[in-house]
Amino acid sequence: MPTKKEEKQTPQELTRREREKLQRRKSIVEAAEKRFIKYGFDAVSMDDIAGDLELTKPALYRYFRNKESLYFAVVLRAMALLRDKLKAAVEKEDTGKGKTLRYVEGFCFDFVGKYPDYYTLLNVAREKRFVDMFIGGKIDGSHEFGMMALDSLTYLVEAVKLGISDGTLRGDLHPLKTAIFLVVTTEATVNLTPVYENLVIQKGISKEDYVRQSIDLMLHGITANKD
Repeated sequence: MPTKKEEKQTPQELTRREREKLQRRKSIVEAAEKRFIKYGFDAVSMDDIAGDLELTKPALYRYFRNKESLYFAVVLRAMALLRDKLKAAVEKEDTGKGKTLRYVEGFCFDFVGKYPDYYTLLNVAREKRFVDMFIGGKIDGSHEFGMMALDSLTYLVEAVKLGISDGTLRGDLHPLKTAIFLVVTTEATVNLTPVYENLVIQKGISKEDYVRQSIDLMLHGITANKD
């Protein structure tokens, strides 16, 4: 990981050696990203990545202490993109319901729909084996990952709070529990099992139509009753 000093400095303030170090690290992450996207985490070795860059494996380990830390350096790119997409989505609306809708749509269409490879990387990073490692402090970048994930969820929590306040969402909702429900349900919606995905296709229903109706059902359940 870059040092705190390097993170705060502008490119002009960095020494030539520091710039070269950051550029080499970026090159490693980019090479690793291509490998992990194409073959998956388990099928990629540090030897593979070192070979792509014509580096020795010890040189690679000077930048990343293990393969998991290198994987998380790639995952942080995906997580940052997701966080920024969600932030931009909620800022497009003024009401709590509008922000909630935009958040869910942003996740489904602006992130998963446009960056499915990044979404796959994120799903793997959330497996128990990784969670156990970063809880134990064995993966660099886990703190940053956790903070960005928390930021992303907070955008939705605040949208629900606003909806309760402005009367566009039900007043009896618990913001955090509602946000978690929406995230879990949205992920289940985009992660159709092969059986149901084939059924949808056979019935002539597009994946987008299925997702949009599912979003409508979710929002209907939390929308304030205006009658």
